[in-house]
Amino acid sequence: MSAFFSHPARPSVSPRRRAGIRSVAAVIGLAVTLPLLAGCATPKAEAREIGGTLDEIIALAQEEGFVQLIAYPETWANYGESFAGFEAKYGVKVEVASPNASSGEELSAVKNLLGQSTQPDVLDIGYSFTQPAIDQELLDIYEPTLIDEVPDNLKDPEGYWVGAYYGVLSMGVNADEVDVPTSFADLKDEQYKGKITIGDPRDGASSLATVFAAALANGGSLDDIQPGIDYFADLATGGYLVNSVSNAAALSTGEAAVTFDWNYNYSGIEEEMTQSAVDLQVLVPGDGVFGNYYAQPITIDSPQPNAARLWVEWLLSDEGAISYAQSGAVPARYAAMDAAGTLPQEARDSLPAADTLEQIEFPSLEQAAAATELIVDQWGTSVAGQ
Repeated sequence: MSAFFSHPARPSVSPRRRAGIRSVAAVIGLAVTLPLLAGCATPKAEAREIGGTLDEIIALAQEEGFVQLIAYPETWANYGESFAGFEAKYGVKVEVASPNASSGEELSAVKNLLGQSTQPDVLDIGYSFTQPAIDQELLDIYEPTLIDEVPDNLKDPEGYWVGAYYGVLSMGVNADEVDVPTSFADLKDEQYKGKITIGDPRDGASSLATVFAAALANGGSLDDIQPGIDYFADLATGGYLVNSVSNAAALSTGEAAVTFDWNYNYSGIEEEMTQSAVDLQVLVPGDGVFGNYYAQPITIDSPQPNAARLWVEWLLSDEGAISYAQSGAVPARYAAMDAAGTLPQEARDSLPAADTLEQIEFPSLEQAAAATELIVDQWGTSVAGQ
C-alpha cells in the first residue's frame, strides 16, 4: 500500500506543537514553569463524590457542569470537533486553559494549582512525561470502561494513564519546489540543499521522533539513536538544513520545502497551504517508520472528578476515536474497532496505511530518556552549531 495519505482540511496547527512543544528534556531533569498559572490565588476545590458506574459518573458530571482541560488546542487531533461532540452528547461544557502549553508546563500547572478550583482535571502529555507525573504524585487512578480494548503499550498497568491516540512521524513537502521524496535516503540529493527544516529535538517530541525515524532509516534502533544524529549532522554540514518558525510558515513562504511532524498535524495546515498555493504532499518515510502516543491522565483530586472521567471515556469511545481518526490520529482502540467494523471508511481513509501502522514500535521510557540525553549532549555541536 502507498505511504501517501490525505486528510480533510483543518485550521492551522497551534505553535505549541511546533516550536519547543511537548518538551522531552524534562525526562532528564530540565525544569519548566508556567508563569500564567503559577501562584493563582483561587479557592480550594471541595472534595466531590465520584460515581461508581458510568451512569453515575455521567449524572454527577452533568451536575459539575464542565471539565477543565489544559494544553488541548482545537486544531490538534481534531479536538475542536471532540469538544463539540462531548458537549452535545452530555451537556457538559469543555473549558481549556493555556491551550498551547507544553507537557512540562502542564505538570507545573498541576503542582502550582493543586487543591484549587482552577486545577486542571485532565492532561494531554507526551509519553515521556507519564512516569515523572506518577513519580510526582500528580495523577489519579482511573480505568475507563473500554480499557480492555486498549493495547498494553498504550496504558499504565496501575491505571494512572491511558493513551487515547498516536501518530506517525511524517514529511510534509512542497511539491512545487522539489521532487517528493519517499525516504530519508532521498533527502541526500542536492536538490534539497537549503530546503529542509527540523525543529530542535532537545525541546520537541515531534523533532525527537524525527531523529528516531532517521536513526531507524540508517541502521539504528530504538536503543541506538546515534545514526539519526549523525544523519542530521551530515545534512547540516552539507548545507541542507534551514531554520524556521513553524512548518506552515516555512512551506508558505518558501523558507523550506521539506518539513517533519506527526501526520495529524499536517491536516491542520492544509487550508493555509491551499490559500498560499502550496502543493502540500504528506508521506511516511518508507525507510524510517516511527510512531508515538500522548497520554490523557486525570489529575489527583481533580475539581471535577466525574467530568474528568467522562472526558476520558469520550476520548476512548467510538465517537471520540472516529473524531481522532478523521484528523489522521490513530485511535488507541484501532485494532478493536477494525475487528468490530465500527471505524467508518471515511475515517479509515484519513489514517496512514495499514502496513505502515504494523511497523510501529513505541520506545520505552528508558529508551526515550537515553535518546534524549544523547541528543542534549551532541545536538548543539553536531547539528545546531553547523
